[in-house]
Amino acid sequence: METTYSWETGGKGGTSRLLVGGIHGQEGSSTIKVIEVAKDISVPEGRWALYNFPPSPYLSTLDPLYYLSLAGSKLVSIIQENKPDIFLELHCYHPDSYFKLTKGDRKDFFGVPGLVELENGVLMGSVSPLIRSVFFALNDFPFVLEIPCNPSKEALKSCQRIMEIIASSSNRREILQKLGQIYPRQVQQLDDYFKEYTENFHPAFVEIKKRAMETDLKSYQDLDKLLTEVVKQEDYDLNPRQIKQLEGAFLIFKEYSSFRCCKTAQI
Repeated sequence: METTYSWETGGKGGTSRLLVGGIHGQEGSSTIKVIEVAKDISVPEGRWALYNFPPSPYLSTLDPLYYLSLAGSKLVSIIQENKPDIFLELHCYHPDSYFKLTKGDRKDFFGVPGLVELENGVLMGSVSPLIRSVFFALNDFPFVLEIPCNPSKEALKSCQRIMEIIASSSNRREILQKLGQIYPRQVQQLDDYFKEYTENFHPAFVEIKKRAMETDLKSYQDLDKLLTEVVKQEDYDLNPRQIKQLEGAFLIFKEYSSFRCCKTAQI
């Protein structure tokens, strides 16, 4: 089955919406089914761009090396080109991964909170903090949908409902308001995760970028020292995994900031 796909509609003005699927491994054979549903949804204003990736070696999007791989650099270029206000990253998971993705202590093991099930096995959460901090403004809406691999008709119907909300909304507030009418408990949980991000990871990353401009960083040891100082002095609630992700996000920022085309590329 051919999984590579690229399609867009709408003009340059208004809300920029970007959906990408199959960005690592063999997930594209499942996410293409969601993309095919998405292309038939009408968008009242703005832009609607859809991409589905061909198979590629699997690297976690929580690994900075992913964004230096062929697939990861292609994803970054698509984000830079579209500068989306609303960004949806589609993934698929096997049944034995459900608990790992949703468990409450996922942040301790992987540095990110557990995904939240909306319905029919469709899970929702934020994209990797490695790109959330670098390529998106704070109030943009970059998020992940994890669907069961070989999704059922019910799961695809749930995805269609979510994407119809995206297509008819122009910002984060509208999307969450509409989703909250259907999934109130889940949206409250996601909002709690977002507040934790805005109070800890995001301001820490901003401060690190600021101080890096004022510091002669000659080695990784210098960067580690800066990270430790920022987290300790500002008393951010970040575990060792998250501190390591701050380092990864900064390195990705340094790798791609020369393009100066993304909304948060400048300090």
